[in-house]
Amino acid sequence: MTIASWQAKPEMRRRDLVCRLEQVEGDVPDKVARMLRRNLDDVDRLLIGRSRGHRRAQGPREWFTGGRIETVWQTLHEVDRALTMYRSRQDLVGSLDGIITEAELFLPKNNRLLVQAAGWSRKPPEDLEEFRSGVRDLLGQSHEASDAFHEAARRLRNGMLGITTLTVVSVALLLLVQSRVPTVELVPPPDGFTGKPWVLLSFVMLAGALGAFVTAVPTTIRARSGGLPYRLPIQQRMLKLAVGPLLAVVGVMLVAGGLVATTQPGGMSQLLALAVVFGSAQQAITTFADKSAGDLMATKDPTT
Repeated sequence: MTIASWQAKPEMRRRDLVCRLEQVEGDVPDKVARMLRRNLDDVDRLLIGRSRGHRRAQGPREWFTGGRIETVWQTLHEVDRALTMYRSRQDLVGSLDGIITEAELFLPKNNRLLVQAAGWSRKPPEDLEEFRSGVRDLLGQSHEASDAFHEAARRLRNGMLGITTLTVVSVALLLLVQSRVPTVELVPPPDGFTGKPWVLLSFVMLAGALGAFVTAVPTTIRARSGGLPYRLPIQQRMLKLAVGPLLAVVGVMLVAGGLVATTQPGGMSQLLALAVVFGSAQQAITTFADKSAGDLMATKDPTT
């Protein structure tokens, strides 16, 4: 069965929980076992989708809202917490280090439950019910923080997508208006240019996109995805490439209007070079997106 990257991790977690449920099934009340098994079957159906034989990709609405992936993880988290109350002491002791490591990705190191679990990794409590309850509570806080982190990443992705879409629409409208109203030249033609105004505008936009691409490479290479299904670095690149052409047009218009003190372009090569420079200035405009993504990824690092 084919499987997408966003489906791989929850699928492995689902299989792990299925095995864990089979191990403790004799100690779990029938009603609870049926409920947990039904939840895991629901996760499987969400991952597969409506198609048979392969795991269906997310539709545009699901991709935008994160409905499928977030429902999958919340259901898996619920099953994981429920099974904790039926796990043996040996099983909990063997899994505790992994639970602590995962919780440290989302919780501060001085978190009370995290500190308690670290102590238990050296000397587990004698009372098994206390042990189970403490681990379940730690999982609860870790899962809640993880869900909030993914929701914040989705909102950031959608925000950048909205700005990118509006920018692309603005660029397309400029081209459309210039082609329909050639008498109003948004970009004054340089010496020797005899083409149509919209063609010149297109060249300026392409040069701006080139400048944006060149300056976007170092930033996006350093950008981290954090294992998220929302691909923030890709969205950052798209935003930069969309803003570059618009800035190039605005910059050339400012120079042509004399509002920016610089050398007036005398030929086509000088005009395009100027557009590349203004297109590269997108880095100053899109810094907010880079900072927001960087700050979000920093919250996933173990904090003090």
